[in-house]
Amino acid sequence: MDKKDKSDYKLFIRFDDMSQGELAAFNRILMEIYRLRGLDFRQYRPKCLRRRIVTRLHAHSVKSFAKYIEILHNDPQELDRLLGVMTINVSEFFRNPETFEKVRLRILPEILEIKKRPSSHLIRIWSAGCATGEEPYSIASIFHTVLFKGFKLRVLATDIDEDALAVARKGCYHRKELSGLNEKQQHRIFNKIEEDRLTVKPLFRDLVEFRRHNMISDPAPRLMDLVFCRNVVIYFKKELQRKVYENIHRSLNPGGFLVAGKVEAMLGVAEDLFEIYDLNERIYRKRN
Repeated sequence: MDKKDKSDYKLFIRFDDMSQGELAAFNRILMEIYRLRGLDFRQYRPKCLRRRIVTRLHAHSVKSFAKYIEILHNDPQELDRLLGVMTINVSEFFRNPETFEKVRLRILPEILEIKKRPSSHLIRIWSAGCATGEEPYSIASIFHTVLFKGFKLRVLATDIDEDALAVARKGCYHRKELSGLNEKQQHRIFNKIEEDRLTVKPLFRDLVEFRRHNMISDPAPRLMDLVFCRNVVIYFKKELQRKVYENIHRSLNPGGFLVAGKVEAMLGVAEDLFEIYDLNERIYRKRN
């Protein structure tokens, strides 16, 4: 959609329980996000969008979208707060540890076997929708052993939220955010800088590159051996899910792997692009 022509945005998303005025205000919020940040949320699931915007209404103790638009116009920082809510992904180190264990025991050896054949021993991994960095650092911590076998490793971590990326680049986390890690894991991955704060060791930080990227509109990075895209497409309508999976398919090398979210299925969306590798852990392999 041309940024100069936004007429087709008006009342694009509809709710039966909304008045025409509130419906227009709701869509106006989405139009303002598109105009000011270039982010198009029209293909996101409407109920999910509504819930997330309503959290900002509650934060300001207002009950109407029309009133909230006034707040957006009067407070320049409110748009960033709203985007933080709309793009937020729950993230933690080794989320779904059984998935990471399957990647370590099965996917890693297969990738190493493939990489023995070509002259390049560079392993590329993409963490799409990396939020505040817990996932890519977890990936780096289980793949870094390939460095001692003569391989190179590059973990590309992308997200649409600049504030989340700023946190990720620092690699500094409160101890309470690491409650899922045992003491041995914390000692292996982190340096202690304060009593309640830990920072990721340079060994792992140097393996990760953080970059702002819109997985819908920006070109997908190429030559990836493994892509983590978990709990992102669940918020999209099927048409947009298809587009994301097509981008990931283009991103992957032949025989490359995709790790999706535990509640995300490809049935009716992209089973022609990927074959099931491990259904329990939602691991798929690129169809060539």
